[in-house]
Amino acid sequence: MNFKVNNNTGSPINYGDKVQSLCGFAKDRLGFQNHPNIFLNHDEQNASNTLGKTGHYDPNTMEIHVFATGRHPKDILRSIAHELVHHWQNESGNLDFSGYSGDGYAQKNPKLRQSEMEANDPMLFRDWEDSLKEDENTIYNERRIRKMSLKEWKNKELGGLLTNRWGFKMDLSKLNESKDLNECGEPMPEPHMHDQVPAEECLDINGTRYCPDVGVMEESEMSGGAVEGVSSRTRMVKRGSK
Repeated sequence: MNFKVNNNTGSPINYGDKVQSLCGFAKDRLGFQNHPNIFLNHDEQNASNTLGKTGHYDPNTMEIHVFATGRHPKDILRSIAHELVHHWQNESGNLDFSGYSGDGYAQKNPKLRQSEMEANDPMLFRDWEDSLKEDENTIYNERRIRKMSLKEWKNKELGGLLTNRWGFKMDLSKLNESKDLNECGEPMPEPHMHDQVPAEECLDINGTRYCPDVGVMEESEMSGGAVEGVSSRTRMVKRGSK
């Protein structure tokens, strides 16, 4: 069922199909049941006012009125998207006109301010616009159609930027942002400096290897003071059995 669009501009419009598409997208996204009536109005005086009105929604008649004179079609569609959110708010019982609703109501009425904040979310219109580009290789559709994770999407986009800028490709999915993992999937501990001491600089005493401590702040596991064959001037640390 199409949405009823009343063209009161006095001129034919060439974006009627886009109005229908936007309204259908908003209905699916927001979930309202009843179709609002949409009016595209002509008002020269309002059009000449830099801060003139762009549109409004009547909750009693469920009518959307958008001032179309002198405006770009995309800007008109953006206003329709804004008012469609108000229609959804009204149908779901979240459009509360109690309290002040005169000039500057968004600054004086907290409930209506919240309603305007929801209606001013640009992503309804942006997502609809991007949905029309399914035949193009867009980030929106690739992630939506393939159900890509956020990390996959970011890596693919970054990889594309690197390719375009530097002329080479990189498989970012193989990068590990954390430390090396052990068999249990846990980060491997940083190697101790004395683990890197050459074997020839260590002493083998009764099957246990002792190596010079090169700065690691840990207690020596040697007990009883000095070990025979080890200089007392060199602090030794047990490295482990063979």
